[in-house]
Amino acid sequence: MSDGSPLFSIGRLQRRLSSGNVEELEFDRGVNLLVGPPNTGKTKWLQTLDFLFGDTGDNPFEGSEETGLPEKYEAAGAEFRFGQEAFWIERRWREVGAKSKVFVGDESLPAREFQHWIMGKLGIPILHFPKGNPMSGQTWPELSFRMLLRHVYRQQRFWGDLADKQPEGEQQACLMQFLGLAEKVFTEEYGELISLKLQVEHLKASYANYGTALEALARDILSEPGLSVGVSAATVRAAEGRLAEEINSLRTQRSELIASARDKAIAPGGRRRVVELGQERATNTVALQELRLKLDEATERLADLNRYRAELATESERLDRAEEAGRILADLRITHCPACDQAVHQDSTDDDECFLCHQPVPKEPMVAQLGAVRIKFERDRLSGEIEEADELIASLNSEMSRLRGEISSIQERLRFVENELAPSREAVSALVQEDVSALDVALGETSERQRQLGRLSSAVAAGAEILERVRELERKITPLQSRVEEAARSTDFEAAAAELEDGINEYLSAINVLKPGAWRHNPVRIDISRSGFSIKVGTRRWSAVLGGTDTLYFLMAYQYGLLTLSGKNGCHYPGISIIDVPGEFSGESIEDKENFIVQPFIELLSRDGYQACQLIITGASFTGLENVTRRELRHVYTA
Repeated sequence: MSDGSPLFSIGRLQRRLSSGNVEELEFDRGVNLLVGPPNTGKTKWLQTLDFLFGDTGDNPFEGSEETGLPEKYEAAGAEFRFGQEAFWIERRWREVGAKSKVFVGDESLPAREFQHWIMGKLGIPILHFPKGNPMSGQTWPELSFRMLLRHVYRQQRFWGDLADKQPEGEQQACLMQFLGLAEKVFTEEYGELISLKLQVEHLKASYANYGTALEALARDILSEPGLSVGVSAATVRAAEGRLAEEINSLRTQRSELIASARDKAIAPGGRRRVVELGQERATNTVALQELRLKLDEATERLADLNRYRAELATESERLDRAEEAGRILADLRITHCPACDQAVHQDSTDDDECFLCHQPVPKEPMVAQLGAVRIKFERDRLSGEIEEADELIASLNSEMSRLRGEISSIQERLRFVENELAPSREAVSALVQEDVSALDVALGETSERQRQLGRLSSAVAAGAEILERVRELERKITPLQSRVEEAARSTDFEAAAAELEDGINEYLSAINVLKPGAWRHNPVRIDISRSGFSIKVGTRRWSAVLGGTDTLYFLMAYQYGLLTLSGKNGCHYPGISIIDVPGEFSGESIEDKENFIVQPFIELLSRDGYQACQLIITGASFTGLENVTRRELRHVYTA
């Protein structure tokens, strides 16, 4: 992070007891040894520090409630140093309303916002990443500081993986963030490209389902000979044309059949009269429909006017009540002083002067005058509107009476026409009833097929819209895909992986010098790409080839390798490593026998570019190590 981003380190670390007393550790830059026999609280101190990094738990000692520690302590704080800047960070889990907050000085922040604050101070970009297959459709989660912290702080119970119980996709995202690759790979354009591809997949799946449904619908509709063809916009239009011709043909047959029967059943002299009656019936039927529509509109308008008239009457009644109340209250006089509540006596002898404030009294009280004017204005307005509403209601009632009369007259005329036409109809019906009924049935069936074909036409149009939407998205995808692929080609994954690989192998070579034969395996090889990563020892995955002690050495090398990234341009490792050594390395009898696992860190942090970095590591002894800060815990806690 020597590109200008500050390196992070811890200064003082405090715990405040419920009694008010304070326990404190102080750390320096470089290597810090937190040593002491088992059960002296080393891990609890690091858990306290972890809680200060924005853990969302209730207190630093979750899972240890039986020890009484959450009640023994009420708060914790630490000095967070970002280069030359220092901030006091505090958590107060016993304070009401503060349990989920992180205090930066006097400012309280929610845990999520606090993580953003830390990443901003460290110059680490906040981004989202695909957790697994990018095309799975899952929402991309944010790559949070707590995810990164699982690689920075190795807890005593987690020595089985790079970050125990962290999904591989999340591990990859963290590594890419540390190596400075994440911001180049998980870009907004890449996210947009994935989103567009998912939309295309969903649309194509919808189109496949649509095609199945369309075929089923078409089998029912296009079942007649000549219509059972491939479903497309052209074939549907052709089918619609044929059905329209068939309907016109049936209607023509029906008209010709009725006309022929009429000519046979009705004498030539009566045909003219039948035609005239038919025309009159049609004219009167149309007129009747129009009059009924007008009557319905007038009825609705009358209901609105009656409601409006009732509202005006209600408002007039309220005005009457207000005027009556004004007359009652007008005679009230001041009897007590509004300031001291003592009885007031009218001492003024001047009738034109107010006895209380001694100002000239107007001939008529202004308020009363204005109130009377206002009431008169409102009363006049309401009277005018009520009168206008009454006139409109009367006019509408008159119009409705006229419409009802016309409707009654036309209905009477229609009854006369129907009665006169009845004999002719019966004569025609006797001749062609069966044939006309057959044509009507055929017309009904054909019309229903036409309606269904309209549905099919809409479905075909919907399918065309889906395909057009797919083509539109694919036109957007093509240039976006090119830009994303170009960005991937210009990203040197191999060089970035080599940075971490060199750091890991440097540590393993160093411990082999300090303790010959400590590492007997081949060098570590790291491969990383946009889609995944692998860490191998020789040709096999490291977790498959390494045993217990070798795994411990490898993970120490991993922490060392990450720490080496702190001094490299473009990387985003924060410059600190916190290691809670497992029991195999921290027994009291070991003393200086495992110093070799720490010595490479001492040498690294003494180099130029790394002197502002920090390692905090626990152990039982580590006697004899030089150029380190030693913090010893002596009190052994017993059950």
